[in-house]
Amino acid sequence: MTTIDAQTRHEIIEAYHNYGEGIDTKNWPLVRSCFADEVHIDYGNTGAATGGAGAMRKAEDWLSALQSVINGFDVTQHAITNHRFRNTPEGIECRAYLAAEHIIFNDSETNFATPDETAFVIGEYTNVYCPSDTGWKICKSKLVTRYSKGNIGLFAIAGERAAKL
Repeated sequence: MTTIDAQTRHEIIEAYHNYGEGIDTKNWPLVRSCFADEVHIDYGNTGAATGGAGAMRKAEDWLSALQSVINGFDVTQHAITNHRFRNTPEGIECRAYLAAEHIIFNDSETNFATPDETAFVIGEYTNVYCPSDTGWKICKSKLVTRYSKGNIGLFAIAGERAAKL
């Protein structure tokens, strides 16, 4: 296995940070900047709307799928940690843990979330990053959900809310 230099490691971790920040602030150009023009996505049922697990798709189609749910939440927070790297024939693979909170407040005047207003997803990303003229881009992404807790029904409600925006 070839050593991955510190600068490349930093740039790939920064790309993960940009993805999480972009999702949480609904900064869709920032999220889009994380992906190659075509991307292989395997998020299980989450990716079904744009081709299902393992489908190659245009980044814009994947972005629309993300927006169709995330835009319906009042708050999300994605923490992506414990980055582990290896070289593959496809590019540099980076595995990282995910802890993501998704909230729809019953009372929009408060920022206190009850258990019924919160859904947690705990899992692990395995992303393959490919070099581009503008930095390292995700060309392949897999999310394995280890477990979820809270009100998972919020995802359907978020989708309905996002469709009305």
